[in-house]
Amino acid sequence: MPALDTSVLLTLTLMWLAIVPTPGANSLLVSHLAVTRPGRDVAFALAGNLAGVAALALLALLGWAALLQALPWMRAAVVVFGALYLIVFGLRLLLRSLKGGPQQAPPAAASGAAGAGRMAALGLATALSNAQAIIFITSIFAVSGVLQANVATGLVAIAIMITCNATYLGFLAWLFRRRAVAAFYQRYRRVLEGTIGALFVLFGGRMVLRLILR
Repeated sequence: MPALDTSVLLTLTLMWLAIVPTPGANSLLVSHLAVTRPGRDVAFALAGNLAGVAALALLALLGWAALLQALPWMRAAVVVFGALYLIVFGLRLLLRSLKGGPQQAPPAAASGAAGAGRMAALGLATALSNAQAIIFITSIFAVSGVLQANVATGLVAIAIMITCNATYLGFLAWLFRRRAVAAFYQRYRRVLEGTIGALFVLFGGRMVLRLILR
């Protein structure tokens, strides 16, 4: 096995640790599910989300950023589909927040493999909705030296990214499942769901706006 470039991995780790806590669709999704769904559902959604991040990182390592840059129509399609997903998801939360009626307790866990699959697909789709993140990850790989290192170093770099994401998102899920946080969320559910929905719409709209202004 080729020797790992520890200096490259250390640089990548420090850079990614600074990036992971940045608010985005992934952290919003996990926080929302943590206070509205049972722990089992959150775990499957988190697993799907991490799989999506790993796929994006692997594509970045394989040079797909250059392909997206060379084919503007493909990049535009990726952005539009991803943005539409975020906007639709956000609008659903917004509409639910506008409905009247009493506050509801968190729903029961979705049953069987189908329920687990739905949660995993939700997490995966949220990660992949910003597929142009391949370009961003590629820039991180370039600056840290991952792109110039051997394949083994690149794969370990992806493992480090996933570990950092899992730790941070797992902590968010744990925090938002605390009884006091869950009670606060249920008390102000309509306001908080409306805010989260608006942020998802904002993320999607910003992606389209950046595409138009390019």
